[in-house]
Amino acid sequence: MPVIPIPRRVRSFHGPHTTCMHSACGPARTTQLVRTRYNNFDLYLRSRCMYGFLRFLLYFGCSLLTSLLWVALSVLFCLQYVSVRVFLRLQYKLSVILLLLGHRRLDFGALNDLCIYSMQVTMFLMGGLGWCFMVFVDM
Repeated sequence: MPVIPIPRRVRSFHGPHTTCMHSACGPARTTQLVRTRYNNFDLYLRSRCMYGFLRFLLYFGCSLLTSLLWVALSVLFCLQYVSVRVFLRLQYKLSVILLLLGHRRLDFGALNDLCIYSMQVTMFLMGGLGWCFMVFVDM
């Protein structure tokens, strides 16, 4: 069985940042890296500023999206509230008219439950999105 020779000590580490280390410390072995008119600190500052700007755009976009969704959900909740009041009046008038005509009263129980549950889900979503929006604002 052949044995693969493993050196006792490796003199250089070839990892993901090898070129960065070589450009910071000078020439790597005998090959000279291409020099630019920027030194390494300028490149670091530029990448740091770009990273900060991209992070700001990400957080700002997310907070803007959550705030728009929160406004849309609050408008939906107001519409649901007004429509439930209108719908309950319509149910009452329809039931009275059907009783006067001698027909059987309609059962609106399942429809009323569905409206109430949808309003509760909308309120839960408003609370969650409000919390997310405040988290993005704090960042």
